[in-house]
Amino acid sequence: MLIMDVSQLERLMRCLVIKEMRTNSLDLLESKLDDVDQEMYEVMLRTDSLFQFLSDASSDQFITASRIIYDKGLEFYPRGSIVIAQFIERCLTHPKNKVKQFGLRGAAVLANASLPVTQNNVQLLIVHCLPMKEVIVDTLMKILIQTLPPVFTEAGVQSNLHAALECDETIRCRVYEIVCTILEQYPGLLGAADRILQRAFDDLAKDDVLLQTNVLQITTRLLTTKEGFAYVEAADLFRKVYTSFVSIAVNPYVRFVLPNALKFYANAASVQPTIFLARYPEAIDFIFDKAFTGDPMLMVIAYESLGIVGFKNEGKIFLSEKRKDKMDKILKEMQNMMQSATEAFKVRFIESLINLMAAEDEPIDNRISSIAQKWYETMTGREDLEMVQTLFKVPFPDIKMAALKLLSAIVDYRWGQMFFQNTACFGEMLLNRVLDVDVAVTQYKYDVIKKLSASPVMDGFVCETLQQYVSEGAFYRKANVEVVIEGGQ
Repeated sequence: MLIMDVSQLERLMRCLVIKEMRTNSLDLLESKLDDVDQEMYEVMLRTDSLFQFLSDASSDQFITASRIIYDKGLEFYPRGSIVIAQFIERCLTHPKNKVKQFGLRGAAVLANASLPVTQNNVQLLIVHCLPMKEVIVDTLMKILIQTLPPVFTEAGVQSNLHAALECDETIRCRVYEIVCTILEQYPGLLGAADRILQRAFDDLAKDDVLLQTNVLQITTRLLTTKEGFAYVEAADLFRKVYTSFVSIAVNPYVRFVLPNALKFYANAASVQPTIFLARYPEAIDFIFDKAFTGDPMLMVIAYESLGIVGFKNEGKIFLSEKRKDKMDKILKEMQNMMQSATEAFKVRFIESLINLMAAEDEPIDNRISSIAQKWYETMTGREDLEMVQTLFKVPFPDIKMAALKLLSAIVDYRWGQMFFQNTACFGEMLLNRVLDVDVAVTQYKYDVIKKLSASPVMDGFVCETLQQYVSEGAFYRKANVEVVIEGGQ
Protein backbone atom coordinates (compact mmCIF):
# COMPACT_ATOMS: atom_id res chain seq x y z
CA MET A 1 0.00 0.00 0.00
CA LEU A 2 1.34 3.42 -0.97
CA ILE A 3 1.69 5.96 1.81
CA MET A 4 0.07 9.31 1.01
CA ASP A 5 2.68 12.01 0.50
CA VAL A 6 2.51 15.61 1.66
CA SER A 7 1.52 16.98 -1.74
CA GLN A 8 -1.44 14.61 -1.98
CA LEU A 9 -2.55 15.57 1.51
CA GLU A 10 -2.25 19.29 0.78
CA ARG A 11 -4.25 18.84 -2.42
CA LEU A 12 -7.01 17.11 -0.48
CA MET A 13 -6.99 19.83 2.18
CA ARG A 14 -7.32 22.55 -0.49
CA CYS A 15 -10.34 20.73 -1.91
CA LEU A 16 -12.01 20.88 1.51
CA VAL A 17 -12.26 24.66 1.13
CA ILE A 18 -14.24 24.37 -2.10
CA LYS A 19 -17.89 23.99 -1.13
CA GLU A 20 -18.85 21.82 -4.12
CA MET A 21 -15.99 19.39 -3.47
CA ARG A 22 -16.05 19.47 0.32
CA THR A 23 -18.13 16.41 1.15
CA ASN A 24 -16.44 14.08 -1.34
CA SER A 25 -12.98 15.33 -0.33
CA LEU A 26 -13.78 14.82 3.34
CA ASP A 27 -14.98 11.26 2.72
CA LEU A 28 -11.88 10.55 0.62
CA LEU A 29 -9.63 11.90 3.35
CA GLU A 30 -11.29 9.67 5.93
CA SER A 31 -10.94 6.63 3.68
CA LYS A 32 -7.19 7.29 3.36
CA LEU A 33 -6.49 7.79 7.06
CA ASP A 34 -4.79 4.41 7.28
CA ASP A 35 -2.19 5.81 4.85
CA VAL A 36 -1.49 8.82 7.09
CA ASP A 37 1.41 8.45 9.49
CA GLN A 38 2.00 10.51 12.64
CA GLU A 39 4.19 13.09 10.88
CA MET A 40 1.59 13.54 8.12
CA TYR A 41 -1.14 13.90 10.74
CA GLU A 42 0.73 16.76 12.39
CA VAL A 43 1.14 18.47 9.00
CA MET A 44 -2.62 18.18 8.49
CA LEU A 45 -3.38 19.87 11.83
CA ARG A 46 -1.21 22.87 10.88
CA THR A 47 -2.68 23.57 7.43
CA ASP A 48 -4.61 26.79 6.96
CA SER A 49 -6.99 24.96 4.63
CA LEU A 50 -8.23 22.86 7.54
CA PHE A 51 -9.24 25.96 9.51
CA GLN A 52 -10.86 27.52 6.44
CA PHE A 53 -12.91 24.35 6.06
CA LEU A 54 -13.89 24.30 9.75
CA SER A 55 -15.10 27.90 9.63
CA ASP A 56 -17.70 26.97 6.98
CA ALA A 57 -18.45 23.28 7.64
CA SER A 58 -21.92 21.83 8.25
CA SER A 59 -22.78 19.90 11.40
CA ASP A 60 -22.52 16.55 9.55
CA GLN A 61 -19.12 17.55 8.18
CA PHE A 62 -18.07 18.50 11.71
CA ILE A 63 -18.86 14.96 12.85
CA THR A 64 -16.74 13.44 10.10
CA ALA A 65 -13.92 15.93 10.76
CA SER A 66 -14.04 15.05 14.45
CA ARG A 67 -13.45 11.39 13.62
CA ILE A 68 -10.60 12.30 11.27
CA ILE A 69 -8.84 14.64 13.68
CA TYR A 70 -9.71 13.60 17.23
CA ASP A 71 -10.21 9.85 16.89
CA LYS A 72 -7.04 9.58 14.83
CA GLY A 73 -5.26 11.81 17.36
CA LEU A 74 -6.16 9.47 20.22
CA GLU A 75 -4.90 6.57 18.14
CA PHE A 76 -1.52 8.29 17.66
CA TYR A 77 -1.38 9.78 21.17
CA PRO A 78 -3.37 7.57 23.57
CA ARG A 79 -1.93 9.52 26.54
CA GLY A 80 -2.55 12.92 25.01
CA SER A 81 -0.11 15.22 23.26
CA ILE A 82 0.94 18.84 23.03
CA VAL A 83 0.15 18.53 19.30
CA ILE A 84 -3.57 18.01 20.00
CA ALA A 85 -3.54 20.60 22.78
CA GLN A 86 -2.08 23.20 20.43
CA PHE A 87 -4.62 22.38 17.74
CA ILE A 88 -7.47 22.82 20.26
CA GLU A 89 -5.90 26.10 21.42
CA ARG A 90 -5.77 27.37 17.85
CA CYS A 91 -9.46 26.44 17.41
CA LEU A 92 -10.50 28.15 20.64
CA THR A 93 -8.75 31.38 19.67
CA HIS A 94 -10.05 31.42 16.10
CA PRO A 95 -12.22 34.45 15.19
CA LYS A 96 -15.06 32.22 13.91
CA ASN A 97 -17.35 30.73 16.57
CA LYS A 98 -17.78 27.59 14.49
CA VAL A 99 -14.10 26.82 14.84
CA LYS A 100 -14.24 27.56 18.57
CA GLN A 101 -17.00 24.98 18.80
CA PHE A 102 -14.75 22.45 17.09
CA GLY A 103 -12.12 23.16 19.71
CA LEU A 104 -14.78 22.54 22.35
CA ARG A 105 -15.47 19.18 20.71
CA GLY A 106 -11.80 18.33 21.01
CA ALA A 107 -11.70 19.21 24.70
CA ALA A 108 -14.75 17.00 25.21
CA VAL A 109 -13.05 14.09 23.42
CA LEU A 110 -10.02 14.39 25.71
CA ALA A 111 -12.17 14.69 28.85
CA ASN A 112 -14.29 11.67 27.86
CA ALA A 113 -11.10 9.68 27.33
CA SER A 114 -9.92 10.72 30.84
CA LEU A 115 -7.07 12.71 29.31
CA PRO A 116 -6.08 16.09 30.71
CA VAL A 117 -7.22 19.35 29.15
CA THR A 118 -4.43 21.89 29.58
CA GLN A 119 -5.02 24.73 32.02
CA ASN A 120 -4.54 27.18 29.17
CA ASN A 121 -7.33 25.53 27.18
CA VAL A 122 -9.59 25.48 30.23
CA GLN A 123 -9.02 29.23 30.48
CA LEU A 124 -9.78 29.64 26.79
CA LEU A 125 -13.04 27.70 27.19
CA ILE A 126 -14.08 30.18 29.89
CA VAL A 127 -13.00 33.24 27.93
CA HIS A 128 -14.19 32.32 24.45
CA CYS A 129 -16.89 29.62 24.76
CA LEU A 130 -18.67 30.39 28.02
CA PRO A 131 -20.05 33.73 26.72
CA MET A 132 -21.09 32.31 23.33
CA LYS A 133 -24.82 32.27 22.59
CA GLU A 134 -24.80 29.38 20.13
CA VAL A 135 -22.43 27.10 22.04
CA ILE A 136 -23.34 23.48 22.86
CA VAL A 137 -24.14 24.33 26.47
CA ASP A 138 -24.35 20.81 27.93
CA THR A 139 -20.95 19.87 26.50
CA LEU A 140 -19.34 23.10 27.70
CA MET A 141 -20.78 22.79 31.20
CA LYS A 142 -19.74 19.16 31.53
CA ILE A 143 -16.14 19.89 30.50
CA LEU A 144 -15.74 22.87 32.82
CA ILE A 145 -17.32 21.06 35.76
CA GLN A 146 -14.87 18.22 35.16
CA THR A 147 -11.72 20.27 34.53
CA LEU A 148 -12.08 23.32 36.79
CA PRO A 149 -11.79 21.87 40.33
CA PRO A 150 -7.98 21.34 40.29
CA VAL A 151 -7.37 24.90 39.05
CA PHE A 152 -10.41 26.65 40.54
CA THR A 153 -8.41 28.74 43.00
CA GLU A 154 -5.90 29.93 40.39
CA ALA A 155 -5.98 33.72 40.02
CA GLY A 156 -6.39 33.58 36.25
CA VAL A 157 -9.32 31.17 36.47
CA GLN A 158 -11.02 33.31 39.10
CA SER A 159 -10.45 36.46 37.06
CA ASN A 160 -11.97 34.92 33.93
CA LEU A 161 -14.98 33.55 35.79
CA HIS A 162 -15.62 36.98 37.32
CA ALA A 163 -15.29 38.57 33.88
CA ALA A 164 -17.99 36.21 32.58
CA LEU A 165 -20.31 37.53 35.30
CA GLU A 166 -20.34 40.88 33.51
CA CYS A 167 -22.21 39.25 30.60
CA ASP A 168 -25.98 38.93 30.48
CA GLU A 169 -28.20 36.90 32.81
CA THR A 170 -27.97 33.73 30.73
CA ILE A 171 -24.18 33.64 30.90
CA ARG A 172 -24.14 34.49 34.59
CA CYS A 173 -26.48 31.58 35.28
CA ARG A 174 -24.06 29.29 33.40
CA VAL A 175 -21.29 30.41 35.74
CA TYR A 176 -23.51 29.92 38.80
CA GLU A 177 -24.50 26.43 37.70
CA ILE A 178 -20.91 25.39 36.99
CA VAL A 179 -19.71 26.69 40.36
CA CYS A 180 -22.60 25.29 42.43
CA THR A 181 -22.28 21.88 40.75
CA ILE A 182 -18.56 21.82 41.54
CA LEU A 183 -19.28 22.78 45.16
CA GLU A 184 -21.53 19.74 45.52
CA GLN A 185 -18.42 17.58 45.12
CA TYR A 186 -15.82 20.01 46.48
CA PRO A 187 -17.37 22.03 49.33
CA GLY A 188 -13.87 23.02 50.40
CA LEU A 189 -13.86 25.48 47.49
CA LEU A 190 -16.69 27.54 49.01
CA GLY A 191 -14.29 30.25 50.15
CA ALA A 192 -12.86 30.68 46.67
CA ALA A 193 -16.39 30.82 45.23
CA ASP A 194 -17.61 33.49 47.66
CA ARG A 195 -17.62 36.44 45.25
CA ILE A 196 -19.47 34.45 42.61
CA LEU A 197 -22.06 33.21 45.10
CA GLN A 198 -22.63 36.68 46.48
CA ARG A 199 -23.31 37.88 42.94
CA ALA A 200 -25.84 35.05 42.59
CA PHE A 201 -27.57 36.13 45.81
CA ASP A 202 -27.67 39.70 44.51
CA ASP A 203 -29.38 38.44 41.34
CA LEU A 204 -31.87 36.54 43.47
CA ALA A 205 -32.94 39.84 45.02
CA LYS A 206 -33.57 41.53 41.66
CA ASP A 207 -37.08 42.14 40.34
CA ASP A 208 -36.68 39.64 37.49
CA VAL A 209 -38.83 36.55 37.95
CA LEU A 210 -37.08 34.42 35.32
CA LEU A 211 -33.67 35.25 36.76
CA GLN A 212 -34.90 34.60 40.32
CA THR A 213 -36.33 31.24 39.25
CA ASN A 214 -33.08 30.12 37.63
CA VAL A 215 -30.79 31.35 40.41
CA LEU A 216 -32.91 29.79 43.16
CA GLN A 217 -32.96 26.47 41.34
CA ILE A 218 -29.19 26.56 40.84
CA THR A 219 -28.25 27.66 44.38
CA THR A 220 -30.37 24.83 45.81
CA ARG A 221 -27.38 22.64 44.88
CA LEU A 222 -25.46 24.27 47.73
CA LEU A 223 -27.79 22.56 50.20
CA THR A 224 -26.55 19.08 49.31
CA THR A 225 -23.59 19.43 51.69
CA LYS A 226 -23.39 20.48 55.33
CA GLU A 227 -20.80 23.09 54.42
CA GLY A 228 -23.09 24.53 51.75
CA PHE A 229 -26.03 24.55 54.16
CA ALA A 230 -23.96 26.50 56.70
CA TYR A 231 -22.90 28.97 53.99
CA VAL A 232 -26.50 29.57 52.90
CA GLU A 233 -27.64 30.00 56.49
CA ALA A 234 -24.81 32.45 57.22
CA ALA A 235 -25.92 34.45 54.17
CA ASP A 236 -29.43 34.59 55.72
CA LEU A 237 -30.81 33.16 52.51
CA PHE A 238 -33.54 31.10 54.20
CA ARG A 239 -35.13 34.26 55.57
CA LYS A 240 -34.55 36.22 52.37
CA VAL A 241 -36.31 33.57 50.30
CA TYR A 242 -39.24 33.67 52.70
CA THR A 243 -39.37 37.47 52.54
CA SER A 244 -39.16 37.54 48.75
CA PHE A 245 -41.44 34.69 47.77
CA VAL A 246 -43.58 33.62 50.70
CA SER A 247 -44.69 36.55 52.82
CA ILE A 248 -45.70 38.72 49.86
CA ALA A 249 -48.97 38.54 47.96
CA VAL A 250 -48.72 35.92 45.24
CA ASN A 251 -49.05 37.23 41.70
CA PRO A 252 -48.97 35.30 38.41
CA TYR A 253 -45.25 35.99 38.01
CA VAL A 254 -44.17 34.98 41.50
CA ARG A 255 -46.02 31.68 40.96
CA PHE A 256 -43.19 30.59 38.67
CA VAL A 257 -40.67 31.08 41.48
CA LEU A 258 -42.69 29.26 44.15
CA PRO A 259 -41.92 25.69 42.94
CA ASN A 260 -38.20 26.32 43.33
CA ALA A 261 -38.77 27.94 46.73
CA LEU A 262 -40.60 24.78 47.84
CA LYS A 263 -37.78 22.51 46.66
CA PHE A 264 -35.21 24.89 48.18
CA TYR A 265 -36.72 24.48 51.64
CA ALA A 266 -37.34 20.75 51.22
CA ASN A 267 -33.71 20.11 50.26
CA ALA A 268 -32.53 22.18 53.21
CA ALA A 269 -34.66 20.02 55.52
CA SER A 270 -33.21 16.92 53.90
CA VAL A 271 -29.56 17.93 54.32
CA GLN A 272 -29.77 19.20 57.89
CA PRO A 273 -33.17 18.05 59.19
CA THR A 274 -32.54 18.59 62.90
CA ILE A 275 -31.24 22.14 62.51
CA PHE A 276 -33.59 23.27 59.75
CA LEU A 277 -36.80 21.90 61.27
CA ALA A 278 -35.98 23.46 64.63
CA ARG A 279 -35.03 26.89 63.24
CA TYR A 280 -37.35 27.28 60.24
CA PRO A 281 -40.63 25.43 60.95
CA GLU A 282 -42.53 28.18 59.11
CA ALA A 283 -40.90 26.97 55.89
CA ILE A 284 -42.61 23.58 56.33
CA ASP A 285 -45.91 25.35 56.97
CA PHE A 286 -45.37 27.20 53.69
CA ILE A 287 -45.03 23.84 51.90
CA PHE A 288 -48.23 22.57 53.52
CA ASP A 289 -50.11 25.71 52.45
CA LYS A 290 -49.19 25.16 48.80
CA ALA A 291 -50.52 21.60 48.93
CA PHE A 292 -54.08 22.98 49.07
CA THR A 293 -53.98 25.74 46.47
CA GLY A 294 -56.03 23.89 43.87
CA ASP A 295 -53.20 24.52 41.39
CA PRO A 296 -52.13 21.00 40.20
CA MET A 297 -48.56 22.05 39.47
CA LEU A 298 -47.98 23.69 42.85
CA MET A 299 -49.79 20.87 44.64
CA VAL A 300 -47.68 18.09 43.15
CA ILE A 301 -44.48 20.00 43.92
CA ALA A 302 -45.68 20.60 47.49
CA TYR A 303 -46.36 16.87 47.88
CA GLU A 304 -42.94 16.06 46.40
CA SER A 305 -41.34 18.52 48.82
CA LEU A 306 -43.10 16.92 51.79
CA GLY A 307 -41.85 13.58 50.51
CA ILE A 308 -38.28 14.92 50.51
CA VAL A 309 -38.73 16.18 54.08
CA GLY A 310 -40.44 12.98 55.23
CA PHE A 311 -37.88 10.61 53.78
CA LYS A 312 -35.51 11.43 56.63
CA ASN A 313 -36.22 9.93 60.04
CA GLU A 314 -36.13 13.37 61.68
CA GLY A 315 -38.56 14.60 59.01
CA LYS A 316 -40.99 11.75 59.69
CA ILE A 317 -40.92 12.48 63.41
CA PHE A 318 -41.40 16.24 62.88
CA LEU A 319 -44.31 15.79 60.47
CA SER A 320 -45.93 13.15 62.67
CA GLU A 321 -45.58 14.94 65.99
CA LYS A 322 -45.28 18.66 65.28
CA ARG A 323 -47.58 18.87 62.25
CA LYS A 324 -49.93 15.93 62.86
CA ASP A 325 -53.21 17.66 61.90
CA LYS A 326 -51.77 19.06 58.67
CA MET A 327 -50.17 15.74 57.81
CA ASP A 328 -53.42 13.84 58.40
CA LYS A 329 -55.21 16.26 56.06
CA ILE A 330 -52.55 15.76 53.39
CA LEU A 331 -52.69 11.99 53.67
CA LYS A 332 -56.48 11.83 53.38
CA GLU A 333 -56.29 13.93 50.23
CA MET A 334 -53.34 12.05 48.74
CA GLN A 335 -55.30 8.96 47.72
CA ASN A 336 -57.74 11.13 45.76
CA MET A 337 -54.86 12.95 44.07
CA MET A 338 -53.24 9.67 42.97
CA GLN A 339 -56.52 8.48 41.46
CA SER A 340 -57.74 11.69 39.82
CA ALA A 341 -54.51 13.32 38.59
CA THR A 342 -53.26 13.11 35.01
CA GLU A 343 -50.89 10.23 34.26
CA ALA A 344 -47.72 12.33 34.60
CA PHE A 345 -48.85 13.91 37.87
CA LYS A 346 -50.15 10.55 39.14
CA VAL A 347 -46.65 9.10 38.99
CA ARG A 348 -45.23 12.10 40.84
CA PHE A 349 -47.83 11.83 43.59
CA ILE A 350 -47.01 8.14 43.99
CA GLU A 351 -43.30 8.92 44.15
CA SER A 352 -43.91 11.48 46.90
CA LEU A 353 -45.78 8.81 48.88
CA ILE A 354 -42.90 6.38 48.30
CA ASN A 355 -40.56 8.85 50.02
CA LEU A 356 -42.95 9.24 52.94
CA MET A 357 -43.28 5.48 53.34
CA ALA A 358 -39.64 4.55 52.72
CA ALA A 359 -37.35 3.69 55.62
CA GLU A 360 -34.18 5.77 55.58
CA ASP A 361 -31.97 3.25 57.41
CA GLU A 362 -31.59 -0.43 58.11
CA PRO A 363 -32.44 -1.88 60.57
CA ILE A 364 -35.73 -0.02 60.73
CA ASP A 365 -36.46 1.78 63.97
CA ASN A 366 -39.77 0.75 65.57
CA ARG A 367 -40.75 4.40 65.95
CA ILE A 368 -40.33 5.01 62.22
CA SER A 369 -42.23 1.83 61.38
CA SER A 370 -45.09 2.95 63.61
CA ILE A 371 -45.23 6.39 61.95
CA ALA A 372 -45.30 4.87 58.45
CA GLN A 373 -48.08 2.48 59.45
CA LYS A 374 -50.20 5.25 60.99
CA TRP A 375 -49.75 7.37 57.87
CA TYR A 376 -50.81 4.53 55.60
CA GLU A 377 -53.86 3.69 57.70
CA THR A 378 -54.82 7.37 57.91
CA MET A 379 -54.63 7.63 54.14
CA THR A 380 -56.54 4.46 53.27
CA GLY A 381 -58.57 3.63 56.37
CA ARG A 382 -57.60 -0.02 55.79
CA GLU A 383 -55.17 -2.69 56.95
CA ASP A 384 -54.43 -4.12 53.52
CA LEU A 385 -52.72 -2.94 50.34
CA GLU A 386 -55.81 -2.65 48.14
CA MET A 387 -54.82 0.92 47.23
CA VAL A 388 -51.41 -0.24 45.96
CA GLN A 389 -53.04 -3.14 44.15
CA THR A 390 -55.44 -0.74 42.40
CA LEU A 391 -52.50 1.38 41.22
CA PHE A 392 -50.71 -1.73 39.97
CA LYS A 393 -53.74 -2.64 37.84
CA VAL A 394 -53.34 0.55 35.76
CA PRO A 395 -52.03 -0.61 32.34
CA PHE A 396 -49.27 1.99 31.98
CA PRO A 397 -45.67 0.86 32.62
CA ASP A 398 -44.63 4.06 34.44
CA ILE A 399 -47.56 3.79 36.87
CA LYS A 400 -47.00 0.04 37.34
CA MET A 401 -43.36 0.73 38.12
CA ALA A 402 -44.28 3.47 40.60
CA ALA A 403 -46.79 1.12 42.26
CA LEU A 404 -44.12 -1.57 42.57
CA LYS A 405 -41.69 0.88 44.14
CA LEU A 406 -44.38 1.88 46.62
CA LEU A 407 -45.06 -1.79 47.39
CA SER A 408 -41.34 -2.40 47.87
CA ALA A 409 -41.07 0.50 50.33
CA ILE A 410 -44.09 -0.68 52.31
CA VAL A 411 -43.12 -4.35 52.60
CA ASP A 412 -39.79 -3.37 54.11
CA TYR A 413 -41.89 -3.11 57.27
CA ARG A 414 -43.32 -6.15 59.07
CA TRP A 415 -46.75 -4.53 59.09
CA GLY A 416 -46.48 -4.00 55.34
CA GLN A 417 -45.86 -7.70 54.80
CA MET A 418 -48.93 -8.53 56.89
CA PHE A 419 -51.01 -5.98 54.96
CA PHE A 420 -49.85 -7.60 51.72
CA GLN A 421 -51.00 -11.00 52.94
CA ASN A 422 -54.35 -9.44 53.90
CA THR A 423 -54.92 -8.19 50.32
CA ALA A 424 -57.09 -10.59 48.34
CA CYS A 425 -55.62 -11.67 44.98
CA PHE A 426 -52.61 -9.30 45.15
CA GLY A 427 -50.17 -12.20 45.34
CA GLU A 428 -51.82 -13.98 42.42
CA MET A 429 -51.70 -10.79 40.38
CA LEU A 430 -47.99 -10.31 41.04
CA LEU A 431 -47.20 -13.90 40.17
CA ASN A 432 -49.17 -13.81 36.91
CA ARG A 433 -46.47 -13.66 34.22
CA VAL A 434 -49.04 -13.13 31.45
CA LEU A 435 -49.34 -9.52 32.62
CA ASP A 436 -45.62 -8.87 32.12
CA VAL A 437 -45.17 -6.73 29.02
CA ASP A 438 -42.45 -4.26 30.08
CA VAL A 439 -38.92 -5.55 30.74
CA ALA A 440 -38.06 -3.00 33.45
CA VAL A 441 -41.36 -3.58 35.27
CA THR A 442 -40.89 -7.36 35.03
CA GLN A 443 -37.39 -7.18 36.51
CA TYR A 444 -38.45 -4.85 39.33
CA LYS A 445 -41.48 -7.04 40.09
CA TYR A 446 -39.13 -10.01 40.41
CA ASP A 447 -37.01 -8.07 42.93
CA VAL A 448 -40.10 -7.25 45.01
CA ILE A 449 -41.30 -10.87 44.94
CA LYS A 450 -37.81 -11.98 45.99
CA LYS A 451 -38.03 -9.62 48.97
CA LEU A 452 -41.49 -10.95 49.89
CA SER A 453 -40.32 -14.58 49.54
CA ALA A 454 -37.95 -14.03 52.48
CA SER A 455 -40.69 -12.65 54.73
CA PRO A 456 -41.08 -14.41 58.09
CA VAL A 457 -44.77 -13.47 58.35
CA MET A 458 -46.05 -15.13 55.16
CA ASP A 459 -48.12 -18.31 55.31
CA GLY A 460 -46.19 -21.40 54.32
CA PHE A 461 -48.02 -22.00 51.02
CA VAL A 462 -47.72 -18.34 49.98
CA CYS A 463 -44.03 -18.31 50.82
CA GLU A 464 -43.41 -21.50 48.81
CA THR A 465 -45.22 -20.05 45.79
CA LEU A 466 -43.16 -16.87 45.95
CA GLN A 467 -39.92 -18.84 46.31
CA GLN A 468 -40.82 -20.98 43.28
CA TYR A 469 -41.32 -17.81 41.22
CA VAL A 470 -37.90 -16.58 42.35
CA SER A 471 -36.21 -19.87 41.51
CA GLU A 472 -37.68 -19.78 37.99
CA GLY A 473 -36.31 -16.29 37.33
CA ALA A 474 -37.78 -12.99 36.23
CA PHE A 475 -38.39 -13.92 32.59
CA TYR A 476 -39.40 -17.57 32.85
CA ARG A 477 -42.07 -18.75 30.42
CA LYS A 478 -43.79 -22.11 30.80
CA ALA A 479 -43.57 -24.15 27.62
CA ASN A 480 -46.86 -25.14 25.98
CA VAL A 481 -46.56 -28.78 24.91
CA GLU A 482 -49.02 -30.00 22.30
CA VAL A 483 -49.56 -33.77 21.82
CA VAL A 484 -50.67 -34.93 18.38
CA ILE A 485 -52.63 -38.19 18.37
CA GLU A 486 -52.47 -40.16 15.11
CA GLY A 487 -55.86 -40.23 13.44
CA GLY A 488 -57.21 -37.62 15.86
CA GLN A 489 -58.85 -34.33 14.96
